[in-house]
Amino acid sequence: MARMEVKRSQKPMMLRIGPFGGIDLSSSPAEIDQKRSPDMVNFSIDERGSLNKRTGYERIYLESLGNGAIHGMHEYRKKDGTVRFLLAHGNNLYTQSGDQQPVLISSILSDQQISFFDLNDKCYIMDGASLLVYDGVNVTQPTPYIPTLTVSNEPLGGGTPYEDFNLIGKGFKESFSGDGTATVYQLSLKGLDGDLVKVSIDAVSEKVEGEADAGFTVDRAAGKITFTTAPPTGTNNVIITAFKTISGLSERVLKCRFHTMYGGSNDTRVFISGNPDYPNHIWRSGLYDPSYWPENGFYKIGADNDSVKGFCKQYDTLVIIKERSLWNMSYELNNGVPSFPIKPINDQIGASSHNGIQLIENSPVFLSKKGVYLLNSSNVRDERNVTHISERVDSRLLKEPGLHLVKTVDFDKKYWVAVNFNVYIYDYILGEWYIYDNIPASCFLERDGVLYFGDSTKGVVYRFVNKNAASPYHDDAVPVKAYWYSKLLDFDLPEFQKIIQKLFIDMKPDKHTSVNVYTRSDRKHEQFLVNNRMDQFNFMFMDFSKFSFVTSDIPQEKGKKLKMKKITHFQFKLENTSGEESLGVIGISIKYGIQNEVK
Repeated sequence: MARMEVKRSQKPMMLRIGPFGGIDLSSSPAEIDQKRSPDMVNFSIDERGSLNKRTGYERIYLESLGNGAIHGMHEYRKKDGTVRFLLAHGNNLYTQSGDQQPVLISSILSDQQISFFDLNDKCYIMDGASLLVYDGVNVTQPTPYIPTLTVSNEPLGGGTPYEDFNLIGKGFKESFSGDGTATVYQLSLKGLDGDLVKVSIDAVSEKVEGEADAGFTVDRAAGKITFTTAPPTGTNNVIITAFKTISGLSERVLKCRFHTMYGGSNDTRVFISGNPDYPNHIWRSGLYDPSYWPENGFYKIGADNDSVKGFCKQYDTLVIIKERSLWNMSYELNNGVPSFPIKPINDQIGASSHNGIQLIENSPVFLSKKGVYLLNSSNVRDERNVTHISERVDSRLLKEPGLHLVKTVDFDKKYWVAVNFNVYIYDYILGEWYIYDNIPASCFLERDGVLYFGDSTKGVVYRFVNKNAASPYHDDAVPVKAYWYSKLLDFDLPEFQKIIQKLFIDMKPDKHTSVNVYTRSDRKHEQFLVNNRMDQFNFMFMDFSKFSFVTSDIPQEKGKKLKMKKITHFQFKLENTSGEESLGVIGISIKYGIQNEVK
């Protein structure tokens, strides 16, 4: 089809940019949509499409806890309404309140990333080396549950299996039915530990080995209990408690790094994984009981070399996200016995980091080696049930070193991906991406609608401030520097030369705001054009160096004449580097004309 002939314009034309979009690195600066930017930092887009400089962050306490990262933060809420803000640094666990310095409560943590969860009015702490519990006063190791391994044993054994051995404990019970004659009772385990054996007969209080009236002796090597007098006839009337350490069992649980709560429609059990020695294994706790980890309560998920990276609940199912595959766990109750069947749902994609996984509007979102993906459905095995949502930033995001160390959070209807002091932000309401810099996040936590993050090197915790704060555009006293580049504009006529006559900026009013404007073209390198500023009269924020009687909340249109002739491509940059000023832009208009056809 022949193209319509374009004649030299006698009347200037106007190009309007706005509402704005986010960043787009998927194509060249000349090929992207004109509302998006090929390079932007520290700007976001509001629901009306305006461009807004982000606010900064401040310390919540003044003095650093020392070099090194904050390993984790958690709000521990007790049933009585008590709330304790916990944070981990080095080997230490602290509580912190208001703007006060953290108070040390324990120094027995492993110096690495921490995972917290609350259950039974207690806070449990996983540090990759131990499982600890905090009750609001003390940090201790949980007292392991002692399971009953068998019931209905005859004195010589051979009973019915009842409960599994506890991976984190060494105690076990066995229930025997006395016959009034036998004095020797055989346990199912031999080589008992030196812990004192206990016996209860006919529900009478326990007798302890070695007591004057104990009435029994123990052969630890053979696992035999010999009574002085044969226990009477009864059904499960002889309960023996003994102890045996089985090497390597407790490490299966204690070396795990992350968890989730799951039980179908209710969160009845804790599921854990992340043990580097068992990368494709998951373990589950007892019913509402993190002190009990059944020996056979584990699940081996897929290939050994495809490690489990995390969990994400979707409706009443649990999505298990591995490095290269996705799986679905459901809950079933068969004849009163719970089971957790597992099936694969995608064999092509997985997560590169446990910390890259978030549940967003009931859909698991995760960072993989190929980009950020969203799981649409976990009910059917199909390679098309995931959606790639990060095409516009992949060319930069995937080149970041250490992607397995990313930290993410779902905050303000945005998915934040922090790595190497940069944060890649997906606004899932608008479907746009932004990039923030100078954010050294080692962990995130939302508290009462405010986003907190731990510093990755300095031992401090920050919180983001709103625009009404005393210094809203500083990052811990460092000014926030924001800029936004337009696409490389050819006005849909790359084969014609243009003249740029004037540029208009529609600025949001604020107490102090300004914008530096730079321009460049195919004929000239980037050069400063103008500084437009706007100040409002405000008694609360009086600054006589920028005094103004302006009180209007009407957006202000600022214009600047240009004399850019015989250009084919035009680009502009908006910038604000002041820690005392905001910048909000509703739109940009460019007055231009068509000149000669390119020869």
